[in-house]
Amino acid sequence: MKAEIIAVGTELLLGHVINTNAAEIARMLAEIGIGVYHQTVVGDNEDRLARAITTAIERPDGIDLVILCGGLGPTEDDLTRETLAAVLGLPLERNAEWTQHLHELFEKRRRDLGHPGGSGSGADLRGNDLPRNNLRQAMVPKGATLLPNTRGSAPGIYLHQERLTFVLLPGPPEEMRGLMREEVIPRLARHLGQNGGEAVLVSRVLRVTGIGESRVAELLAPLLEGQTNPTIAPLAHPGEMHLRITAHASDRERALDLNEKVARRIYAVLGEAIYGEDEQTLEAVTGELLLKQGMTLALAESCTGGLLSHRLTNVPGSSRYLLGSIVAYSNGLKQSALAVPGELIAREGAVSAPVAEAMAQGALALCGSETALAITGIAGPGGGTEEKPVGLTFIALAEGEHLESHRYRFSGEREEVKRRAAQAALELLYRHLSQRP
Repeated sequence: MKAEIIAVGTELLLGHVINTNAAEIARMLAEIGIGVYHQTVVGDNEDRLARAITTAIERPDGIDLVILCGGLGPTEDDLTRETLAAVLGLPLERNAEWTQHLHELFEKRRRDLGHPGGSGSGADLRGNDLPRNNLRQAMVPKGATLLPNTRGSAPGIYLHQERLTFVLLPGPPEEMRGLMREEVIPRLARHLGQNGGEAVLVSRVLRVTGIGESRVAELLAPLLEGQTNPTIAPLAHPGEMHLRITAHASDRERALDLNEKVARRIYAVLGEAIYGEDEQTLEAVTGELLLKQGMTLALAESCTGGLLSHRLTNVPGSSRYLLGSIVAYSNGLKQSALAVPGELIAREGAVSAPVAEAMAQGALALCGSETALAITGIAGPGGGTEEKPVGLTFIALAEGEHLESHRYRFSGEREEVKRRAAQAALELLYRHLSQRP
């Protein structure tokens, strides 16, 4: 089954509201094996909405399902139900049950707020009596099924006409989400089962660090070129690559088995470059390694300003291995807190491998941890020179007698340099711990 999502609302086009509904709807459809082939955003304009609906109906790739989200409210610019009915040539009919529900809903609101009833202007201004405009929300295209909304006054609508299924959903995310889970997904799953469609689509994400997108594509070329079901989608993310494996199958167990076979082949190629799966983060996986090996960690940060410790402490239970973090932004604090020799800073510069190593050793001694990381660099936009340009960063790791440092040159704006530096430090620690006997 092929779907198109049409999000309705001028506020989406203006950027006042982010269109998170389309992403949620697409994920829910994917779970039952329905692929979203197109997404459209259109404002609160009847002509443009009609053209968007007509385009979806006439697409050459044969869309089976059109989901319209938004434009079901009581105001004059809420045009979705009226526009769809007009495009399909269907009259609108009042649903008596929802009309009664609306009266009861507004009466309940009046009682809950402790306001008297009546049709006077005061009661109407408070919104406790049923405004006439809200009766529009009980109108349904002929032949459609009204989907009761337990979270608001706008019901959903489910309409099957010839080869196409249309679903209308309210725009508020909580209302959309509830109707999708409770009404729409069960109906679509039954429809797929009755028509012999593959009813499950399951994805598994492998997270890769330390290898760029082009290199991953090169290493996995035989798998990527010959993929059918499951499919493999390389997705670039800040500082890492994600490989999404997606299988279509008649049931979840079969889809999981298909994904497992492909995952094994990818692991055989990329090995330890795959640090985790699905929702696992690099900081969480690194923390698990520290716990498993009985190690504690100390941090010394300069240009990242505490970003590395922020990421690590976002992981619940990180206090079991992270002893402390020093943000030594000034040279003076590098000397007083981390015991970095002033003459070393004067000779090598604060952004240098020797200073990064001294910072790591200082954090190790100060906190009494088994291992320590240190970062020093130039985040920009100012402060760079020809010899030491913006983005130059040194990261050091100390553990007992072991001491190593690495030079990096990160591109991007200030925040991007900081983010890349924190990611590189985590990757350095992850690889160090992974390679321990």
